[in-house]
Amino acid sequence: MTAALLIALLLQQQGEGPQVMLAIDRDRVAPGDVVTFTIRITSTLPDPIRIEQPSLGGFELESRSDRSDVTTGPAGGRITTIQLKLRATTPGEWRLGPVAVRQGLALAQSDPVTVTITGGAPAPVTASMSQRLARILSRASPPGGLGPAGISVVLSDVDVPVGEQVDVVTIAWFERGLRQQLRRAPTVESPHIEGVWSYPQPVPGGIAASRQVGGRWYDLFVLHQVVFPLTPGRVAVTPARLQYTVPLSYQFFSQEESYKLESAPLSFLANSLPAEGRDPAFAGAVGRGLEVSETITPETGKQGEAFTAEIRVRGEGNVALWPQPDLRWPPVFRVYPEGAHEQLTVLDGRLSGTKTFTFLLIADSAGALALPPVRYAYFDISAREYRVVQGAGALVVVAPRGEAVNTRVEPPPIRLGGRPPVALALQQAVPASTWWMIMIVPALVFLALRLPRRRRHLATSNPADDPLRTAAGRLAHRLTEGGLLPDEEAAVRALAGRVEAMRFAPPGDYRKGALLQEAEAVLERLRSRPRPGAGRWRQRVGIAGLLLLGLGGASRAQTQPEQLYEAGAYRAAAEGFRRRALDAPGVPNHWFNLGDAAYRAGDDATSLVGWVRAARLSPRDAGIRRALQLVAPADPGAANSLWVAPLTPSELWLLGLIAWLAGWAGILWMRQIRGRWVVLLAGGALLILLSEALARWYAAPLAVVGSNDQLRLSPHELAPAVGEVARLGTVRLGPGRGAWIRVDAGAGQRGWMRREGLQPIAGEFPR
Repeated sequence: MTAALLIALLLQQQGEGPQVMLAIDRDRVAPGDVVTFTIRITSTLPDPIRIEQPSLGGFELESRSDRSDVTTGPAGGRITTIQLKLRATTPGEWRLGPVAVRQGLALAQSDPVTVTITGGAPAPVTASMSQRLARILSRASPPGGLGPAGISVVLSDVDVPVGEQVDVVTIAWFERGLRQQLRRAPTVESPHIEGVWSYPQPVPGGIAASRQVGGRWYDLFVLHQVVFPLTPGRVAVTPARLQYTVPLSYQFFSQEESYKLESAPLSFLANSLPAEGRDPAFAGAVGRGLEVSETITPETGKQGEAFTAEIRVRGEGNVALWPQPDLRWPPVFRVYPEGAHEQLTVLDGRLSGTKTFTFLLIADSAGALALPPVRYAYFDISAREYRVVQGAGALVVVAPRGEAVNTRVEPPPIRLGGRPPVALALQQAVPASTWWMIMIVPALVFLALRLPRRRRHLATSNPADDPLRTAAGRLAHRLTEGGLLPDEEAAVRALAGRVEAMRFAPPGDYRKGALLQEAEAVLERLRSRPRPGAGRWRQRVGIAGLLLLGLGGASRAQTQPEQLYEAGAYRAAAEGFRRRALDAPGVPNHWFNLGDAAYRAGDDATSLVGWVRAARLSPRDAGIRRALQLVAPADPGAANSLWVAPLTPSELWLLGLIAWLAGWAGILWMRQIRGRWVVLLAGGALLILLSEALARWYAAPLAVVGSNDQLRLSPHELAPAVGEVARLGTVRLGPGRGAWIRVDAGAGQRGWMRREGLQPIAGEFPR
């Protein structure tokens, strides 16, 4: 009894004890959702506060933040706020709390809050984990002597041939109660392995799995790396390390105790590849399901021109270590290697990808030159035997110097002359503002006719009937022409001022007639004097004529694209037609000729762009449509991007304008807005809107891809590849950076490509 009185007396002397308030942002969640559980403690005492961790039930702790505000003085105190981010794991109705708080001798406890977790049982493994890693985790054993925390290393195989993939998985084990006490993320260090080629692999960002060991639940965090042994022998795996700290109490500034753990050392055996059945061409390639292919670009050319050969090897394995194929080039080619690049992917946890070897070929002879099929020998990991894969070979048609290459279907002949379509010429003949005014005027006239009229009788005078105004204007015009002496200019300026002032004299003033005669006499005297510069007009005309003759001679001396086309210089002709098309983009024949010359030169991307532009200007031209059938887009998505409407935007606009004006003409005639005239107005407006929409569709920043290429993560040759685009596919152009431009290839593929491999469809590249 005495002790209770003493405690009460102390509490009265200290002031009021702590008060605890709990809050939850949601009381009904699904498995996987994150809720915020807030604990707020207020007290009039500045003493430290000790909090007992509440039971979390079907939740797991993701993060925790603490904040304490202490105020000294008579009105001082302490406010502590703790926020817990909890992830729902197990369905059911769970109580969070109660929370007990101690401050000195004072004790306070809150009421619990109830949260319902709906839905089915949670998945033990995150969806972002590969099936191969999930299988390795499922058979992983806990480290020996596992306490509140532990670390272990698991190997996918302990006996493999050289070049086989070995998965090294580092697992950090944390008892759930201990993990919920951690204030900062632990540090996990993967093992170090000598004599291997290593690739770090992506892993889930949080808890990878949960396991029950000895009746206690452990949450697992993993690091994953893929290694390929390079030489035979036993490969040592050093221990992995785990470091974490645990607070000694729940106070905000409490001390922390540090722990360091290591896993047991491991090793695996890398066996030499067998000698039996080894092909003489084997150079060390190890993999699974390898394929080889070869392409030559362009397929046709001339003697002395350059060709690009690409040898692609694809399959599973360490792509970076696949050697170059043993190639036997025909002696008619001069070969210059241009390096190799890899594109890596992960399929079901196994490393795979494509390695491309590029060569520059110069043909010294003409004819149909056959490249032999590429043979590629490798050791197949699955079958444990040597295999040889072979490509299909390639054929290159090389024409003699100065002769055209004619190995494909003949395109339609080029067209001479040409003018823009009638609808486009009519639309461009008048400024857009004038057309809009023509469309608005009928509506204004109709409104004016409907407004009430007011009669006004005002005396008006025609300014043109005022002789003094005319005389003042003629004097001012003579002053602007110049050529007068200073005294003459001053006299004329004074006379013009007197004439302008006399205009406002009372009617019948006798001085008006005398002043008008004086002005006429001065103008007559000045009329006989020659205008300034009049003696030099013949000289100027002569110089202009000489310039025109010189330009005409230069124009005749310059070789026309048609002449280059007839001579077989298709690439030079294509450049000439390109300049002509850019100077007059509304002429379909210019674009058609560009596509024709580019097609004969083997540049299918440019020919496709030229013929699409020609078709969009003249969509019902049978020759242009037949030419478009010679070059097919790479896929349906590219075909949709290059779609050609049956009518041009100018034709839709002209039809809409006619319907619009016809509708207003009928309304003005009937003096009423109703009936078929309203239908004409609506139809005209719809056609004009369709015209604008189609023009925007045609002006989209698209480009055709010239050859198969890869999308880079950044504008650099050494940047990793993030995708691949096919030849004659289309990409949407974004901002550029130097020789590179960012593109969108659809299906979520975005990256950087070189400008030189793209042909813009509408205008030039965006900056």
